[in-house]
Amino acid sequence: MTSSSPQILAVCTGNICRSPAIERLLAVRLTPAIRVASAGTAGVVGAPIAPIMTELMEQRGVPTAGFAARRITEDMINEVELILTATVKHRAKIVAMVPNAMKYTFTLMEFAQSLHYLSLSSIAHLHPSLRIQPLADHCRAVRSHMRIPESELDIPDPYGFDESVYHTAFSLIVEATTTVNHVLTVR
Repeated sequence: MTSSSPQILAVCTGNICRSPAIERLLAVRLTPAIRVASAGTAGVVGAPIAPIMTELMEQRGVPTAGFAARRITEDMINEVELILTATVKHRAKIVAMVPNAMKYTFTLMEFAQSLHYLSLSSIAHLHPSLRIQPLADHCRAVRSHMRIPESELDIPDPYGFDESVYHTAFSLIVEATTTVNHVLTVR
């Protein structure tokens, strides 16, 4: 990983709804200690964040300016320490592209839920940027024991649906990223 590459990559399909929200909600608390970026498995290259998601993010004071969707590449996967996906299918696509990424690729929901099984004292002494690897190791170790139904690991894709689906997806993202931000920054 180079010093300018992101340490966390958020991934969804088009990179215009869920993954930009994950990226920006994490970045608000983590930057500059941890770099965060996003991409899509079928990214709508160059597109801005979808208007309804933009509105939801801006209502929470999350910056949306300057965003341009990207399509995920093997280089992106290899350059990060943690990948947080919107769904199990996204996770599978990443692992199919780069099998070694299984060690650090999780759905956002499974990663956040695994953190509830973590003793914060085990990482509190570490700088936030040094917590990513131990947290990925922790999630990998506990994920098979959590017994979370697959349907609860996915954030629904709101694209093309009414505003209520955007609200549902955004609420799940806010809840999960709040947990991740807390664990990465708590002292």
